[in-house]
Amino acid sequence: MVVALTSMSHASRRWALLLLPLLLLSLPAAAHSELRRSVPAAGAVLTQAPEQIELHFNERVQLTALRLYREGSEEVTLPRRAIRSATMEIITMPALPPGAYRAEWRIISADGHPAGGVIPFRVEAPKRP
Repeated sequence: MVVALTSMSHASRRWALLLLPLLLLSLPAAAHSELRRSVPAAGAVLTQAPEQIELHFNERVQLTALRLYREGSEEVTLPRRAIRSATMEIITMPALPPGAYRAEWRIISADGHPAGGVIPFRVEAPKRP
């Protein structure tokens, strides 16, 4: 009986070692979508107001919402756009006066999971000579 348990345990270990690489290979497929970079970047201090917001993702996503707020929670109206599946979104912005802003975005990833984030940035007033 002890011999059977020992050999079964050895066989189980062997199967585990054989299956481990398969499990590790499947991990990237289980990873969620993420924002790789944005323009303006999070925390950017700009001397000129950006004309657009760029969002670059690690995989195709559907951008379901993008809202821009000026400090004090005043929402800045952005143009409407169609929801599509893409790795990059570029949204035109209206002229922004100096101040602190936050862009709040929401996506649905390729695997159907929702995700979102915030990109804070600041536009400074032009320096006077």
